[in-house]
Amino acid sequence: MSEYILEVKNITKMFHGLVAINDLSMKVKKGQIYGIIGPNGAGKTTLFNCITGIYTPEVGQILWKGKDIKGTPPYKIAELGILRTFQTIRLFSEMSVAENIMSGRHIKSKQKWYNGIIPTPAYFKDERYQWEKVGELMQFFNLSQYATTPAGDLSYGIQRRIEMARALAAEPELLILDEPAAGLNEHETLELTQMIRKIQSMGVTIMMIEHDMEMVMSLSEYITVINFGAKISEGVPSFVQDDPVVIEAYIGSDDEEDENE
Repeated sequence: MSEYILEVKNITKMFHGLVAINDLSMKVKKGQIYGIIGPNGAGKTTLFNCITGIYTPEVGQILWKGKDIKGTPPYKIAELGILRTFQTIRLFSEMSVAENIMSGRHIKSKQKWYNGIIPTPAYFKDERYQWEKVGELMQFFNLSQYATTPAGDLSYGIQRRIEMARALAAEPELLILDEPAAGLNEHETLELTQMIRKIQSMGVTIMMIEHDMEMVMSLSEYITVINFGAKISEGVPSFVQDDPVVIEAYIGSDDEEDENE
């Protein structure tokens, strides 16, 4: 069996003739924290949308444990064990913290829709088990004190934790984080970094887009850099952060600076 849990092979995604992802390939090992970086508009979120089934690439393959999942609907992708968070928080603002996290547990429930109308002893047993798991996640993410509070009444940093808890509720094998530190202060970012390491210690593979370079360099074991939809560099953090091609993509070349003077 391959050491890679996810393989993206030469995918291309276009929108109205414009290339958003251009012949992109990458391999993610099981248990790895894999960083995706690049300037704004580079195609990072589009890549995640292709992996999670929101978009279907015109060309290439997306292999999950060796099986091509390109074109698979998002709910089927989730059932396979690939879950994600988004740049913009997408919680049920009127529902409590516990209810939001429980919404992520439904994929693990063995009950059918009609058991809510005609409950059985097995239904009540399963329901208790699911709520116990929600309780464990609230404790893990330091959310227990907010269990009955509507999610929309809480701070942005706490809502980020709720979103991650909801994704983890489905017991993913691969957790995809799209700018998890966006909008967080320094203390919240440090807490998030520690939580991501704890999630990895549970055996979860993590892919992450992040603009906080200090965070992504400290967490990632391997990084791919994208610009204009194409891979321009990849490697361990120490290599990537010193790569002249990466530096030029972020701050421009000396030639460009001379032209602007």
